[in-house]
Order: sequence, then structure tokens, then C-alpha cells
Amino acid sequence: MHLYTAGTPNGRKVSIALAELGLDYEMTWVHLDREEQKTPEFLAMNPNHKIPVLEDDGHVIWESGAILLHLGERHDSEGIILPKDPKTRMDAIQYAFFQTGGVGPNLGRLGAAVRKEGEKNIEMIQIFSGEIKRLMGVIDRILGDGREYLAGPYSIGDIMHYPWLKVLKDLGAREILDFERVSDWLSRIEARPAVAKGMAVPE
Repeated sequence: MHLYTAGTPNGRKVSIALAELGLDYEMTWVHLDREEQKTPEFLAMNPNHKIPVLEDDGHVIWESGAILLHLGERHDSEGIILPKDPKTRMDAIQYAFFQTGGVGPNLGRLGAAVRKEGEKNIEMIQIFSGEIKRLMGVIDRILGDGREYLAGPYSIGDIMHYPWLKVLKDLGAREILDFERVSDWLSRIEARPAVAKGMAVPE
């Protein structure tokens, strides 16, 4: 098994999942600042020139959510990241898709707007900040019944969110800290040894 990754939230989703499952793998650090993701060799694996990419027994998978689903289906006999109960399993997949369709794109656009050189587009920053706060409200409602994790048990749904939202929490963003249940949920994920191990990859 070989992981091609970088120190980004999407890359760390996969290294967390691999650590949770205790899987051995080789790792190649794809240096995005050198545009190594655009080399012919990398494009042969992922025509979308994005990390992460996982090669598993000759099968090349890209898109972080697809990789986590693959790991859960093929390497998780105990249901550590992908529950075995059919309903809970689908809930975990649902929350993984919720991240890729909501939190990920909006945080990515917010980050791009904030990092933009020169005059900032304040309206766009407000729009994306507002959407992130709305999405945190959705997660707060999900956690409102006292569950520890999004699907009930820990799952790919939590792993998908954590690397993205940790950045905001560490910055003291009110979008997260105003929701105590969301902040506590992130702290529970952070306390897992495999999460700390996965977050240290590739650095």
C-alpha cells in the first residue's frame, strides 16, 4: 500500500484512517509548492492532479472520501471507521458526503478569499463565513441528542471533518467555538492516538 499525500486537510484524512486501522504503508510526500502533482507520473495516477492518492494492491484510488470508503470496505473487518450495522454504516457515509459537499468546499473558498493578495472581497468572506457557521449549526443539531460522534460510533464521517475544522478551532474561530457541542466533538476526535499520528503525516 502506498499513499501519495501532502500536509493538507484532505491528505490527513487518509493518514488518520490508515493509523486508525493500524495499516502499514509507504508514503510519498507530494510537494505541492513544486507542482509535483502536475508531473506526468502523478497525472497518470490522478488526472485531476490532487492529493491524496492511494495505491492498494494495484488499485489506484483518488478523492479522499472514496479512499476512506475503500479502506473501510476492504480493511476494516472490525468496523473501526466504517460501522458494520447497515443503517449506521449508511449514516457514516452520509456524513462523509456532507463534508465533501459542504464544509470542505466552503472552507476552501473562505481560505482562498482570506489569502487573496491585495484588496479582499469582504462580501465573499462574509458569505463563506456565514455558510460555515450555518454548517456548524447543522452539526450541532446532529450532536444534540447526546451522541459522541456524527453517526453515533466513530466513523469516516468524523475523520472527514476533523482536519478541516481543527484549523478553524485552533484559530479560535467563533464559527466553531460558539457551538460547545461541536467544539467538544472535535476535542474527542483529537484525543484519539491514531488521529495525532495521522495528523503528523507527512511532516
